[in-house]
Parts: sequence; structure tokens; C-alpha cells
Amino acid sequence: MKKRFDERYQNTQSIQDVLEKILNSPALGKGIRETRAINAWEKVLGPTISRITKSLNIRGGVLYVRLNSSVIRNDLLMHKDKIIDALNAEAGGKVVYDLVVQ
Repeated sequence: MKKRFDERYQNTQSIQDVLEKILNSPALGKGIRETRAINAWEKVLGPTISRITKSLNIRGGVLYVRLNSSVIRNDLLMHKDKIIDALNAEAGGKVVYDLVVQ
């Protein structure tokens, strides 16, 4: 019986190590990075744009954004590449490949 306890004790890992393995798994990691990108929208674009944003979703690497203002829509499309880069930087990986503003 003592041998079994020692084997288990040597196989223990810290909670931080276990959580890092889970969060870095391909299945969960992608979803977490997508959520980070959506949550970073206000930080990247500011509170004014965030207020006029109706909805945000990512499907297949494309971030779909609905806005109330056609003027802001055109401005965002002109800065599309910079926005994508900033969101990916905040997300911690490449999850947004395109931006569609509706």
C-alpha cells in the first residue's frame, strides 16, 4: 500500500500547471483567444465605438461587427488591418483573419 501512495505523490502537479495545460489545449485555447479578442474590442477602439456597436461574433476567423453608424463603419473599414492586428495582439494569438462591418 505504501508503494501506491508514493507513486501518486510523485505524479502530482500544481493547479497552475494543470490549468495551463487545459487552457493551452487546441480545443479550448482557440475559444479563449476568440473571447479575449471580442472582449478587447472596447480597449482597442475606445468607449465611443463600443457604445455604437450592436453585436460582435467570430465565425471561422472572421469578426462580424454590427454598428449603428455608417460613418464609423467606413472609418473602421479604412483601418481594418490595424484593428485586426491590435485585436490579435490582445487575444494572444492569431484568431481574427478578417473583419466584416455591417
